[in-house]
Amino acid sequence: MNKVDTVIFDLDQTLLDKNQSLLNFANYQYEQSSLVRFIPNKQDFIVKFSELNNIVMPKEEVYEKLVHIFNIDKSLHAELLNDLDNNFHVYSVGFPGLHEMLKTLKERGYKLGIITNGRDFYQRNKISALGISDYFNEIVTSGAVNIKKPDHAIFRIVLNNLQSSSERSVFIGDSLKADVIPAKELGMFTILKSNDSSSTVPDAICDDLTKIPNIILSL
Repeated sequence: MNKVDTVIFDLDQTLLDKNQSLLNFANYQYEQSSLVRFIPNKQDFIVKFSELNNIVMPKEEVYEKLVHIFNIDKSLHAELLNDLDNNFHVYSVGFPGLHEMLKTLKERGYKLGIITNGRDFYQRNKISALGISDYFNEIVTSGAVNIKKPDHAIFRIVLNNLQSSSERSVFIGDSLKADVIPAKELGMFTILKSNDSSSTVPDAICDDLTKIPNIILSL
């Protein structure tokens, strides 16, 4: 019998294609808010928006920086932030094979969980928009419990809620620091979502979600 009975995922850049989702939303927001008034080249906004949203910082600060960099009317700050909060999930997309992979894992009887850093409503809206909420037995966001990965405590919350042991669980994420290392320190199997196979830290490295179920069987 396979040792693993629980599979826990990170969200951004693991299940959700964050980079493409940011491009999608930035393109929409540039047009929706008529930012051509301040930024003649749309690509300039898209690139900077994506860059800042890949840095860990409050979304309020992201827009403060965008307003400053592009000399956008400061009165638009709240409007732009509110637009992000209410509509980003609409432009969220998952990686290829997402539903196929989760369906396979569910059919094989694994308990499934998500641990994600971010504001609770914001992360849950993305999960819902991807149409994957019903696959999961447990979803924990750092915003809800006020604990962020790589803190071991947030991993323990999910393991406890799932009534799972770390020795029979696998964690899948795109970050060595936030996902793989803390999960491994807790005794979990780990899979790094990456196309760079140079790391020796995780138990496996894979960039194709459809291959995940069979990799788990081999652990």
